[in-house]
Parts: sequence; C-alpha cells; structure tokens
Amino acid sequence: MSKVKLQQILTERLGLAHPTFRLEKIGAKLAGSVISETFKGKSERKRLHMLWDALDAELGAGAVQQVGTLLLYTPDEWNVDLPDVQKAKAV
Repeated sequence: MSKVKLQQILTERLGLAHPTFRLEKIGAKLAGSVISETFKGKSERKRLHMLWDALDAELGAGAVQQVGTLLLYTPDEWNVDLPDVQKAKAV
C-alpha cells in the first residue's frame, strides 16, 4: 500500500480535520504518526479503536499485514515542548 492510499483511507474513513501525516515504509508495512484535531478529547484507546475499525472496514484482515504502528496525536500533543535533554559526552 502507498502512503497516499493510507492517507486517503484514514482521512475519509475517520473524517480527519486538517490531518498531517508522518509515514514511512518499514519492510512491507507503513508506520508513523497521524496528527489531527479529530482526536481531541478522545482517549488513546478510543483513537486506536477508530483507527483499526476504519482500516478493517477498508482492508479487511489484510490491514494488519499492511499497516504497522500508527501513533495518533492532536496538534497540541504533537507540538509539545520537551525539556532540554543533555547529551552524554563520549569518554
């Protein structure tokens, strides 16, 4: 499956509002992150149910063979400022 096809499936089936995709092919599967306001107010569990229900409806049992780990974020979650992490110096 192509990145474009996965983006189309998720955008249409989930009704994603202004989605951003960060996808990459890892072996035979697509994995990455999906960022959309659509996930606001939904628990991680609810988001995952939405995702896999949409993929199962579109791809059937083949969904797990074509799609790997997808992390689902709202734009606010995606843009979190992380504290500076000090890099360890080589000894």
